[in-house]
Amino acid sequence: MLSLIQNEWMKWWTTKKAKIVLALYVVIAVGIIIVAKTNDFEFTRYDYYSLTFVLLTSLLGIITIVFTAEAIGNEVRYDTMKHLLMSPYSRMTIYFSKLIFSILIMLFQFVFIAAIVYAGSFVFSEVGDPILFRDTIVEVVSPIFTIFMTLFFSLLFRSVGMIIGFTVLAQFFTSIAGSLLIGFKPAIAKWIVFMHLDWSMYFKDSVSYGISEAMGTSLTFSVLFVMAHIIVLLGASILVFQRKSYT
Repeated sequence: MLSLIQNEWMKWWTTKKAKIVLALYVVIAVGIIIVAKTNDFEFTRYDYYSLTFVLLTSLLGIITIVFTAEAIGNEVRYDTMKHLLMSPYSRMTIYFSKLIFSILIMLFQFVFIAAIVYAGSFVFSEVGDPILFRDTIVEVVSPIFTIFMTLFFSLLFRSVGMIIGFTVLAQFFTSIAGSLLIGFKPAIAKWIVFMHLDWSMYFKDSVSYGISEAMGTSLTFSVLFVMAHIIVLLGASILVFQRKSYT
């Protein structure tokens, strides 16, 4: 499996797309500093870090969908999947190599974003709320869930465009529905998994604090609910991949 993961990494790293994405993160992080300084915004380190980190991790969510969709979608698109399946590796090994690769790529970008934003925050004043490592960690939950969902869609559709489209639409419309239900039927909203991907809603100093109280949920409930969906998506993906023909 390690050789498969290394091969996936080399294919990704040698593309222009990988460098462009990393450069884009830097440009946005530096751009916000320039805009804040030239317009005399009263930013503290916390203000810059929280704003920029949320913005870049939102972008990471979209980029994660694209890279994950291509992990299997491009194999089908370029007709290399059937050759891969004829290799000595089992389908389970191939699937998990794709899954682990997608998670590693996302984590690599996540750490890269955290590093450049944290470094950039030193340009601003120390006054204000402290930067909390906790707020950084909880942001990784959503892209991890996105990977499992995207891989599932990538096994249902042959087109990379359709994989990306269905994943984005599923997230968008379900999140919109959940946000509306919070105001009218919070007891129903708590059964929408996308409402449980932001674990910062359980911390009093978070802007999303109070949503959990409206839904009547706890952090333990959210963790278990998200894990249950991941297990279902994982099991369904393995089942489909084991039975799917690429001839």
